[in-house]
Amino acid sequence: MDLVRRWLDGWRLCRGLDPVTEYDDAYLAVLRLPGREREWFARTDNPATVDRLAADLPVGTWLTVTTHDGDRVARQLGAAGGQLLDERRTLMAIDVHEHPQPGTGAYRVERTTEGRLEYVRLLTAEGDVAAHGMMGIAGADAVMHDIQTDPAHRRRGLGSVVMGALAQRAIERGSRTGLLMATTDGFHLYRKLGWSSEATMVTASGTAESGAAGSGAVGGDLGAVLAGG
Repeated sequence: MDLVRRWLDGWRLCRGLDPVTEYDDAYLAVLRLPGREREWFARTDNPATVDRLAADLPVGTWLTVTTHDGDRVARQLGAAGGQLLDERRTLMAIDVHEHPQPGTGAYRVERTTEGRLEYVRLLTAEGDVAAHGMMGIAGADAVMHDIQTDPAHRRRGLGSVVMGALAQRAIERGSRTGLLMATTDGFHLYRKLGWSSEATMVTASGTAESGAAGSGAVGGDLGAVLAGG
């Protein structure tokens, strides 16, 4: 799915990761996080491909499949021995030129640019951060990430303000499409702002302890399968 690759290009910028490695069946992102050393993103939800990717998935490796049939993919990942994440996420998109621009109210918007990264913070009169978010610019795409509101300032529509400010900055930088991976809670906010649901993202973590795949080497058995070798 081309949209997955486009989203990955901006997502990895936001997370400070190296460019993903491309294989025939999946993209590989190296995160080096506890329990999440690396993550495979399937390029298709074809049943045979999902089975191949999910087989003997090692501990510390995640596999995310973007699909229109989340229940079927979840069954496949579980049957292969993967530990399913409780929450399914949603890949969403919008034309940033059509994004709402809510007023800021009593808050001040602070914008910062660092290369291909854009940051937005909403500040109180005292200078405290009430909400924040960021995005990575990947050509004509702007990938929103890490949208958060301080608990003391929730239920005031600040998430919408942050998103609107990011969308405006995306327009200024020449982007046209906004992309994001939404949590269950975030999905409802983004849908109200006009974002469309493109697909479900189902993720499982590996449980295999032995074998070449368990070594974590791309050149091992798992890498060979993904590369079609």
